[in-house]
Amino acid sequence: MSGRLGRVLQFHLRLYQVLGFHGLPLPGDGNPTRTRRRLMAWSLFLLISLSALVLTCLFSGDEFLYRGDMFGCANDALKYVFAELAVLAIYLETLSSQRHLANFWWLHFKLGGQKVGLVSLRSEFLQFRRYLIFLYAMMGAEVAIHLGLWQFQALTHHMLLFWSTYEPLVWLTYLRNLQFVLHLELLREQLTGLEREMGLLAEYSRFASETGRSFPGFESFLRRRLVQKQRIYSHVYDMLKCFQGAFNFSILAVLLTINIRIAVDCYFMYYSIYNNVINNDYYLIVPALLEIPAFIYASQSCMVVVPRIAHQLHNIVTDSGCCSCPDLSLQIQNFSLQLLHQPVRIDCLGLTILDCSLLTRMACSVGTYMIYTIQFIPKFSNTYM
Repeated sequence: MSGRLGRVLQFHLRLYQVLGFHGLPLPGDGNPTRTRRRLMAWSLFLLISLSALVLTCLFSGDEFLYRGDMFGCANDALKYVFAELAVLAIYLETLSSQRHLANFWWLHFKLGGQKVGLVSLRSEFLQFRRYLIFLYAMMGAEVAIHLGLWQFQALTHHMLLFWSTYEPLVWLTYLRNLQFVLHLELLREQLTGLEREMGLLAEYSRFASETGRSFPGFESFLRRRLVQKQRIYSHVYDMLKCFQGAFNFSILAVLLTINIRIAVDCYFMYYSIYNNVINNDYYLIVPALLEIPAFIYASQSCMVVVPRIAHQLHNIVTDSGCCSCPDLSLQIQNFSLQLLHQPVRIDCLGLTILDCSLLTRMACSVGTYMIYTIQFIPKFSNTYM
């Protein structure tokens, strides 16, 4: 990575390096080639270590899995299996998608991302406020619920073993999810900046058309500016493709892991209530309930900007007064076709668009299988078995 980064962005990218999620050296790192090799070796080490931890928990004779009945054991095993799926996807993609991630940051700097390092710290906090709110709200909620829960819940041997091994995997999936949010916020920043500039061009053309005041070559000026904005949009679209190339598989794995955790905890919550089991650790799904909406919100915020850019594009006046120019009209049509054929569509391996409708489908799926679980609950009891 070349260019300059702000202190906020530099700190959080360094955090992702420590977690093994970001395999690129940061600006200012000495000997980038050696740093990259060390980061890749660190990611590989974490992958092997965490995979060994999950395998130990699944096949150990100790109480990593709930031994009270088959249903609780299956729930805990599902959590470990899907956490392992997320770990594999995260670290294998980190090791194999260096080129896409490097291209993303190269395009970010080309579009003016290095200016972030020249503004005040307060401006940086305002710029990344959504990401920072999501990150520290999740961390605070997770820590607060843990501190509050263990004041009232008896810490059994099983719970100690399970949460001491599963909680690090939870944090890894949460922080990977928020890494997606950070990159989407950078995309949204570029798109909203383009929308503002298109709005200014529309205002210029409208003012010139209504007042008849302009300067010689005004139509050519508008056309040149449109060509420039069209190139910027092309770079932003390339950033989107690089983002999807760098994170496609891990997006699917992380969202699936979080969704499975929510589902099985909902099932086990009802099962515990049904069997009068004193177990309140299902309250720990509260931060998980915030993770998927945070990512969907960031994704939706990017996608809704493009229709607004198209609206500003077609607000440019071309057919009256001094703004009458066939070349300008042709350029607007060309840009409009580009927006149509290069949409900002954030999806998950092409399987589903990551917008707010995904939340509805997830809620429906959890509710549907909760009904099945309620019907089969008596068959999971020790008496029936």
